[in-house]
Amino acid sequence: MRCDDIRDRLDVLWDGEQPFEVREHLTECASCSAYHRDLCLVRAGFRLWQREEPPASSLGFAERLVRQLGEMSKAPSVADFFELVGRRFVYATLALTLLALLALAVPSTGPVQSLSAADIQVPAQEASLAYSDPIGETGLQESPNPAPAEAPTPAITNEAK
Repeated sequence: MRCDDIRDRLDVLWDGEQPFEVREHLTECASCSAYHRDLCLVRAGFRLWQREEPPASSLGFAERLVRQLGEMSKAPSVADFFELVGRRFVYATLALTLLALLALAVPSTGPVQSLSAADIQVPAQEASLAYSDPIGETGLQESPNPAPAEAPTPAITNEAK
């Protein structure tokens, strides 16, 4: 027989005589015999515990018990934690939804946003309409050798004489 089958039989047969095959396996298998010994010790502990008399309740025991049970009910539970997390999740989702709607509702131009490429091109088109020079010449003509301006002669003063 396998060890698992033997252990299952030992768990079922609390009291009484074990069959021959179980006793034979316990003599051959060290781990199953250790399991049987531990199981016998647990059973003996239960029997001793059953013989003990329960302690008598002291004065005020019921009041202390009710008070402790009331304090335990005031302690935060797992349900309270999930309720708090759920509320925060709902608030965060609401805030993100409002921000998304606000981003859709705000016009694309305004004091917050910068100029777009179309806004920059309009003044350039207006400037090209004001003066178009197809040849690239300007209205000012430059002379090939401009004459230098004559420098004024210094005034003669009494000190220079």
